[in-house]
Amino acid sequence: MSTSDSTLTNALSWWHSNSEPHDRWLTHAQMVRLFTKVNVNYSVIGRSVEGREIREYVLGTGSRGAVLWSQMHGNEATATYALVDLLLYIESHAQESWLADVLRRIHIRAIPMVNPDGAERWSRRTALNIDPNRDAVALSSPETKLLMDRIKASGAEVAFNLHDQRNIFHLEGTDHSAVISFLAPSADASRSVNPTRRKSMNWISHLQKITKQFYEPGAGKYTDEYYPTAFGENVQALGIPTILIESGAAPGDPNRNVARKLNFILLIEALRVLSNSTVLNDYSIADYKAIPLNDNKQWDLKIENVTIRYSDRSIVADLGIRYNYHPDKTTGKLAYMAILGDIGDLSHQCALQTIDAKEAVFENGERLPQLDEAASFTLYGEQNISIKNGVLIP
Repeated sequence: MSTSDSTLTNALSWWHSNSEPHDRWLTHAQMVRLFTKVNVNYSVIGRSVEGREIREYVLGTGSRGAVLWSQMHGNEATATYALVDLLLYIESHAQESWLADVLRRIHIRAIPMVNPDGAERWSRRTALNIDPNRDAVALSSPETKLLMDRIKASGAEVAFNLHDQRNIFHLEGTDHSAVISFLAPSADASRSVNPTRRKSMNWISHLQKITKQFYEPGAGKYTDEYYPTAFGENVQALGIPTILIESGAAPGDPNRNVARKLNFILLIEALRVLSNSTVLNDYSIADYKAIPLNDNKQWDLKIENVTIRYSDRSIVADLGIRYNYHPDKTTGKLAYMAILGDIGDLSHQCALQTIDAKEAVFENGERLPQLDEAASFTLYGEQNISIKNGVLIP
């Protein structure tokens, strides 16, 4: 085992012992409470439209810098939790020789919640109803102007743009969920690979290698369509290699702990690489291209081989069920409504959970399934299958 491997394995052991349970809905007040555990210098660099603090945490004293931001979309908190994990780990291990050496060589600036008003609502958009990731040019929202100003002033040689992605994504041609996805954004409409973007590709190729060590299928990759008003594209155009990391779903993991853990490991490795980036020279464009593309044909639940009766006839079809998430203010936690999203031949689509109905009859033939209805029903067969809000009831 290499020194790098043992360091990451030890970090993972620490994570399993110290990471606390969380809910995917993380408000600004909850974020502030989380970060009170972290003894790292921060400053209030601005405020949101509704007056909530936007914080920047700084650590390390070296000349080589990275800038990281999360919860640009208020409903994408997985990496925010991972940033807490990272800072707590660094604080508790700062005296170890390898980490002390890293912190002498580098500095990082982390903005853990760019869009606190969106976080309050569990919304992608700001209080002005602007998508901040499509506001990198106009900078209409104060939050996006602040973020761009901090990026430009950071002196960073690499940027990490941290997001969550929907449950629909899986690795193309497989039934493996895209728990992590990467992208080296295009800096121009021709999608050219200039030196800056090439560095992003090398970074991602290395992080894919690390991902595979801890999650065997590895990460997926987004296609490189050019979005002229997006942050990744515009930061790349500034000459700062930009790495998009998207956190996704894993089977049986509604709060995305697997993605949180992988973010934590990837960020530790990123600090190590930043302190000594010669490892990036080992990769080629072919390594980046070899990362499988994402596909978007994954259901939360798929029920195969369901008998649907009508008149004096019947068919056998599959049911695809999607979870639509929303914040529940009475509990302060995220809730969902399971919806029947498709009926038919779904054999070329995958799911986080699959059930074989073995030709059990939908509602005993007393009614037809309807698209967009709540996914609560019973399938009658040798063994009845009861589904309540998209969950199998024993």
